[in-house]
Amino acid sequence: MIAGDWRKALSVASKFSRLGRQKAAIMRAQSALLSPAFYAQLGFAADAVLEAGKAALRERFGATN
Repeated sequence: MIAGDWRKALSVASKFSRLGRQKAAIMRAQSALLSPAFYAQLGFAADAVLEAGKAALRERFGATN
């Protein structure tokens, strides 16, 4: 996260079993990175989903970047 590699951070975090209340946002962001067209069909803005995932990672793990 500190390096700004959000794709990798979300990928690693999505494999953790205990993500607390941030789990849904982290998992959704990871899925949206893997299947952006599917999320677009569902009506989700990929940028918004990714930003929500980043915020969830920051909240859960305390990074400021």
